[in-house]
Amino acid sequence: MSFYDDASLVVIPSAQKTSKLYAVKPTDGSGDLTFTRTGDTATRVNSAGLIESVLANVPRLDYLGSTCPRLLLEPQRTNLTQYSEQLNNAYWSKTGSTATANATISPDGSTNADLLTESATTADHAFFDVVTYFVSGTTYTLSFFAKANGRTKVEVVSANSGTCPSGRFDLVAQTATALGTSFGAKIENYGNGWFRCSVSRVAPNTGLDVPYHAMVQSFGTITYAGDGTSGMYFWGMQTEVGAYATSYIPTLGASATRGADACSKTGISSLIGQTEGTLFVQANVNITATAANYAGIAINDGTSSNSLLLGYYQDGRIQAVAFVGGSIVVNIDLPSFGLTSGSHKFALAYKLNDYVFYVDGVQVGSDTSAAVPATSVLNLSDLAGGDISHSQALLFKTRLTNAELAQLTAL
Repeated sequence: MSFYDDASLVVIPSAQKTSKLYAVKPTDGSGDLTFTRTGDTATRVNSAGLIESVLANVPRLDYLGSTCPRLLLEPQRTNLTQYSEQLNNAYWSKTGSTATANATISPDGSTNADLLTESATTADHAFFDVVTYFVSGTTYTLSFFAKANGRTKVEVVSANSGTCPSGRFDLVAQTATALGTSFGAKIENYGNGWFRCSVSRVAPNTGLDVPYHAMVQSFGTITYAGDGTSGMYFWGMQTEVGAYATSYIPTLGASATRGADACSKTGISSLIGQTEGTLFVQANVNITATAANYAGIAINDGTSSNSLLLGYYQDGRIQAVAFVGGSIVVNIDLPSFGLTSGSHKFALAYKLNDYVFYVDGVQVGSDTSAAVPATSVLNLSDLAGGDISHSQALLFKTRLTNAELAQLTAL
């Protein structure tokens, strides 16, 4: 069968304008989705591989690591770092090093990345900021972009209370290691020698701390004899509340907030199977060590009382749930599924007393004693603060067979 021909709604992110994401099918515009996001601080990676700002209410079609765009949907986040691009600003203290402004082309294509050059002394060769925003029990993620210029390794450590996230990053081996109770260390290739490094931690203390970015010759020994010429380029420093790094939020003298993305379509009961159907999404997911956030796709009647939703928790759990009249009638929850970061395909097929949930070509759950809710709304946004980037979403007005579901979700 041709799944695209048989689907009643096909969303493949490819065309958008302010407040709208166009559906591929239907072609008459009746399936086009409404999009909202407040503020002009959001960024994406464009088709040329460069980070660029996107205006308020414009969907972000993101090309990071792909030649095909994905619809980027993220929760609200704030970059607490006040000067994200000016390493030469007095906001950033330096030790055993000097900062040269606008020394090379950054990931946004402008010559605005700064160079940290080590001094010809035996010392720490680092930069740091003194902050007071950490709150005990709150999870923070620290991230930055780095490019080698003689030095290829960098450590992020706490120089005060041990509150900030800490990790080690090797730009040549492309490895990231969390230190102590930090977690989720990650290194991402942004091209042209640039890597985004990130690491997360639950703050054990409240108040002052000193996030310390140190170039090293070998991990575990921050102090070394500098040669006076080697160094590293830095750009896009960011600290945010949350268990993973979201898209870059530029700052200039104060913290900045990116609004949450929301993408939905109301009044489409004619495109949603009312007595039977199938809900499918392919998305790039971001798995971390915590289960605080849930992201996915849903159809409902405008309330949570009658809805079908499927997605994943941030620790890799997967779930498909159905509500009828405010009561849960289906709950396929697999805490031990172990979903990993990357692209995955989810499908939930439904019919009276006949629900089945497939992930990546495998049936992971079913229910044979549940009713079907009446629904008229499609929601592609995150469901509880998680982030997700959609490659495609399809609705069918029939309950696909198990063989078809296996084929549809096969990677």
